[in-house]
Amino acid sequence: MAEAKDILDKVKQLKSNSDSMALKKMKGTVSGAMIGMGGGLLIGFTRGYNLVSSAFVGALIGGVISQILLPKLDDSNE
Repeated sequence: MAEAKDILDKVKQLKSNSDSMALKKMKGTVSGAMIGMGGGLLIGFTRGYNLVSSAFVGALIGGVISQILLPKLDDSNE
């Protein structure tokens, strides 16, 4: 019975690690999108572009760049 409990504890630990990694990646992507949105607003304001579209494009570019630069999730643990 102790062996089954050990296996379940290890599975729970692996699951919590993978969830925290996914949460960190999502948090990093959202942060990158917010930074990109700020940059897009700054560029749109200084050059006289539409602020809403500049913010959207900046957020899109920031999200894509942070998604590429953040480490990949290891799917073999799940």
